[in-house]
Amino acid sequence: MDWLAFRVQAMRERLEHIPFGWNQPNGMCPLKPRSPERAFPIWRNRSRFHHIGKRSTVFQLLHDPHHNVLLTRLFGTYVATDISLRDKAVGRFVARHGLARGIMDYTAVEAIDIPIEVVVERSSRPPQLPGQARVIVAPREPLWAMNRIFAAHRLFRQGEEPLLVRSMEEAYRALSMVDPVFEPVAVDPVSRLEGVACDVLAGIESSRGATDAEERKRLRRKMLRMLDTVLERGPASRKVTAITLSDVLNAMLSRATVSDADLKTTCTTCNSRLPLSRYTISAGRETTYACPGCGQVMVVLAAAEGTSSLAGYEMGRFIVRTAGDIECPGAMLPKCEL
Repeated sequence: MDWLAFRVQAMRERLEHIPFGWNQPNGMCPLKPRSPERAFPIWRNRSRFHHIGKRSTVFQLLHDPHHNVLLTRLFGTYVATDISLRDKAVGRFVARHGLARGIMDYTAVEAIDIPIEVVVERSSRPPQLPGQARVIVAPREPLWAMNRIFAAHRLFRQGEEPLLVRSMEEAYRALSMVDPVFEPVAVDPVSRLEGVACDVLAGIESSRGATDAEERKRLRRKMLRMLDTVLERGPASRKVTAITLSDVLNAMLSRATVSDADLKTTCTTCNSRLPLSRYTISAGRETTYACPGCGQVMVVLAAAEGTSSLAGYEMGRFIVRTAGDIECPGAMLPKCEL
C-alpha cells in the first residue's frame, strides 16, 4: 500500500483527536479510537506499509560509553523478524552492560514489510530500555508514519512515547551528545544463530515462492498441536507424533512450504548425503534424526519452553540443533557452533 492510499484509508475511520504529544513536532496527530477495540482499525485489513518480496535487511548495535547511548542502525528492508531479533539483542546487551539511552536510526532503511498489527502489538509491550530517553530517527515516509503510529499507541496505552526526529543531528541534540563516538557491540553467539536462521527462512521464501493461505494455516495448526502433545504427555506415553524439522520451518515461513525430502545433510560419521526424509526419526521430549547407515544423530528438535538444555537455532517455539550443514531450498542452515 502506498502512502497516499494509507492516508485515505486511515481518514475513513471514525477516530477522535487527542492532544499532541510533547515529543511529536510536525507529525501525525495522535488519534484516540471511540473504543479501545477500534485502536487504528485499519489493521483489521492486515494491510502493510510497503510490500516487498525479498528479505535484505541488517541491523547493527553500537554503543557510546561516554554518553551511554545505544544506537540501532537498520539497513535495507525492515521486516517483522527484525523487531524480535533486535529486542533480544538489546535485552542481552542490557544484561551484560546495564541500561542505556537509545536511538533507533531508520535512515538507511529502503522499504518496510510489516503488518500494522505487529507495530501496534509491539507498542503494548514493555520498552527494552525502561526509564531511559529514546529517540527514533525517521527521515521520510512511510518510516515516519509507521513510527508515529507506534508512538501514538505507546502514548495511549502506557502514557509515554519516544521522541521522533528527522535526522541524527536532531537526535544528538535531544540527548545532549557532543562529538559522539560509537563502538560496535560484539555480536554474541545466540544473536548470530538467530540471524542465520532468519536468513535461511528468507532464502527458502525466495526459492519456493508463494503457497496457498489455507495450507499455511493447516501446517501451523499441525505444528502447534504436536507441540502441545509433546509438552503435556506423561513419561509413560507409548506413541507420540514426531515434530519434524520441516514442520518447524513451515510454521515460520509465510509464503512457502518445504518437506523433509527437501532438506538434505551429509552424515559427519559415514559421509552419506541423504534427505532428512530418509533418516530415522525418534519422537520424545526431543525429536532426533539419526543416520540410517551408522546411527549418528544429525538433528535434534526440542520445545524452547520446556526443560531441555539444548542450545541451537531458536525457531518459533522450538530449538533446533544441527551436527552438520542442512541444505534447504535456496539456503543453507549451517552446523550449530556455539
